Amino acid sequence: MLDKTKIKSIIFDVDGTLRDTDNEMVRGIELFLLKFEFFILSKNAQTAARSIVMNIENPAQFILHYADKWGWDTFIHQVIQGIRWLLKPFMNNRNFQTIEGIKPMIVELAKHYPLAIASAGNEQTLRAFLAHADIAQYFVCVATALTCRHTKPFADPVVWAALQMGVEVENCIMVGDTTVDMLAGKNEKTQTVAVLCGFGEREELEALKPNVILSTTADLTAILISNFLKI
Repeated sequence: MLDKTKIKSIIFDVDGTLRDTDNEMVRGIELFLLKFEFFILSKNAQTAARSIVMNIENPAQFILHYADKWGWDTFIHQVIQGIRWLLKPFMNNRNFQTIEGIKPMIVELAKHYPLAIASAGNEQTLRAFLAHADIAQYFVCVATALTCRHTKPFADPVVWAALQMGVEVENCIMVGDTTVDMLAGKNEKTQTVAVLCGFGEREELEALKPNVILSTTADLTAILISNFLKI
């Protein structure tokens, strides 16, 4: 359970937490696969795309973690940018997808807490998404993959965000959809909220004992705002 009396700020992951990156990736890969109809039936393209996304998530996090640890993170992110450039023709008609209920949640929570972003994404994409979702103005700071010496699952972005907001790190909560988000919080004894609307599976998230697990990020409003209604 969350100790609501200690919460003075909220730090959010983006992909799978605020942004529906899962469905965006599936659609992009599906359009790519449809270019090769000789090898794959169009009716199977979405199924294949979803399978690819599910199977690359954990290896990708593993690679990013050790690239960051060994100082290769800048190179790896350049490679990622190159891949995005190659896939751009298949993504041109795509809009960012926001997880349902995110903007009302952010607007309401910002009335009571300073908010921050701690993501392993690149700054250009992060800021483009926040602008698209019309929520950029509600965040005090945005930590990207290259803001700190190390990114998640190290606690560096969480500590940095707490400093920017002027609060103690133990008075933050880290909200995310993957194990790296939970580890980033727990490495500094920050309370953690796991959400099931992204890439993480319930079993792997439960193993890290977050303070609470929510079906979707927007459910956070009812939990935290109820605390103010009782005051």
